[in-house]
Amino acid sequence: MRPEQVEQMLKGLPYMKLKQGQRLFDLICSRRLNRCLELGFYHGVSSAYIAGAIQELGSGELITIDLESARKLNPNIDFVLAGLDLAQFVKHYYEPTSYHWRLMKLLRDAPNELFDFCYIDGGHSWSVTGFAFCLVSKLLKPGAWLIFDDLDWTHDNMSVSHLKRVQQMPEEERQSKQVSLVFDLLARTDPTFTDFAVDGQWGIARKI
Repeated sequence: MRPEQVEQMLKGLPYMKLKQGQRLFDLICSRRLNRCLELGFYHGVSSAYIAGAIQELGSGELITIDLESARKLNPNIDFVLAGLDLAQFVKHYYEPTSYHWRLMKLLRDAPNELFDFCYIDGGHSWSVTGFAFCLVSKLLKPGAWLIFDDLDWTHDNMSVSHLKRVQQMPEEERQSKQVSLVFDLLARTDPTFTDFAVDGQWGIARKI
């Protein structure tokens, strides 16, 4: 399914826009990245763009993970993918605490079932995204691509700023771009990654 078709069907649903969806589609199709991993799917819009690219390739699968709370969204990923007839290309997991535990199970149960591509769009903190990078780096094939979304995201300027746990954070943590810190201090310094680039809110890298 082409990105413009996904956008037309899901217009107005947060968060991924057509321009980013087209970039994902082009990357996945041009490099035939048909074993994909996604951390954080929310309504499933980004998942639909990735699944549309896999459908275009003719085979493959997206494994995507989010919190149990995403099940209650209206619409949720089940409804979105069913409406686009893309559910057969996606295996999604709702987790009670974080995607870290599901990543542990992937490492434990299928250590050789590695991925060509990973899109990280969840957690948005040094601890959550940082540990996710450490786990994902072990699940990516040589030559695989990795994208971090929301490089400029801070706890102070987003919808979570009113939450008690956020208000209790030190000011430095609330105002820091924590995904950027992971990209700059962990990904860029990892000798197994190369081809670093920043494209808007995306930090991009490729595993050597």
